[in-house]
Order: sequence, then structure tokens, then C-alpha cells
Amino acid sequence: MKKSSTFSRILATACLGLASLASTAQAAEGDLVLPGAKWWAGFESYVCSPEQTGVSTPAFLADLNVKFDRIVTDSTLDNVLLTANFAEGESDCRYSAILFADNAAKTIRLVESKAFAATGDATCQAGKEVLDSKVSATNYLYYGHPHRAAIMMATPDAEALCGAGATAVGPAFVVKGKIQQ
Repeated sequence: MKKSSTFSRILATACLGLASLASTAQAAEGDLVLPGAKWWAGFESYVCSPEQTGVSTPAFLADLNVKFDRIVTDSTLDNVLLTANFAEGESDCRYSAILFADNAAKTIRLVESKAFAATGDATCQAGKEVLDSKVSATNYLYYGHPHRAAIMMATPDAEALCGAGATAVGPAFVVKGKIQQ
């Protein structure tokens, strides 16, 4: 896997200032695990761009009652674990996905994902398929101070949320610190 990149260097610099923070960013039981997890960022809001933040939840995410949790990266910052919760029928489902960031192209691609019912008996497959389709191959944004990353997701209501010509809205995550091993 790619060892260095502009994104990696920028995020590492940002995280160094927060390295003394203790983290509660450990995976929930049953989540995929990112080997060598080092940095974490918590969900902040939905964005259209670095200048247009705090927009409403896209309809496809609201329909599933998706609540993004965090992203976790390894020391290369090229390997990312995304976690979220969503509803399927009467069940509460947990979603985790390992993503690979191509920092030169500013894209993310899905490597592996998992969904399971934290409560209830749903398979959580329908929600997993929706989320997988949105992170299978997409762009990301990196911006701001403190540093933020947003995984942009194509959605039919992007123009209504962001304005003419918009095609995507993304959950944005703000860097919180280093994971204490």
C-alpha cells in the first residue's frame, strides 16, 4: 500500500499537535479492524464543499437513519476505517468499511465492508449495499484547521442541498487525535 502522500503529510502534521489526546476511538465489538490504527477523526456534519458546511442530511442517508461515527487511519493515512450506525426495520445495524485513499487523485475506494445487527434480527444487507455503493469509488475533500476530511457521496438531492450543479454531499470528519494503544 502507498506509504506517503500530500494528504498523509498534512494530516500527520495536524495530528501531531493533538497527539497527547487520549482516544475512545476503539472499534465496537464486531466491527472490522484496521491494523496499526493510529489517528481518528469524529463525524462533524455534512458538507457540499469546504466553504459550504453544515448542510442537511441527504435523503438516502436520512431514510436509513445513518449516523456516522468516525474514521480511523493507520500511520500512512492511506488506509481508513469508516464506522456508522443505521436502521433496518426494527433493527439497529452497525457498518464498518476499510477504504483506501489515493491521495494523488483525492479518491477513496472500498476494500472491504461489514454490516451486522447490533440489536434485532435484520441482516442489514440492504443498508450495507447502499453505503457500499456510495464509498465504492468516490472523491474526498481535505480542508480546514483543525483538519477535516469529507467522503463525498453522490446523491440525487445534492442540488437541493448545495445549489445548482452539485452532485455530491459528504459526511465530514474532524481530526481528534492519536489513538492511545
